[in-house]
Amino acid sequence: MTVQSLELDSDLRLRVVDIVNEELELEEGELTEDGHFIEDYDSDSLTLITVVSRIEKELGYVLPKEELESLTTLRVLLAAVAGCAAQNA
Repeated sequence: MTVQSLELDSDLRLRVVDIVNEELELEEGELTEDGHFIEDYDSDSLTLITVVSRIEKELGYVLPKEELESLTTLRVLLAAVAGCAAQNA
């Protein structure tokens, strides 16, 4: 099973979306799965590190540091969290 085929339960998905919305200072409904965090939402790498840190601290999933640069959209971030969740199941 690939990471792309993994699904998150709705509560976990909502928590990840809430973290991203808060850190990128977006209104509800503004964030899309394919919007680029930096290019489309005027974020920066420090904000993305904060997003990852909050996911690790609040949700307990440690995302591989070598993947940080690839976490550019919500879809990719959700897939990474789903991969961590599957490994911990």
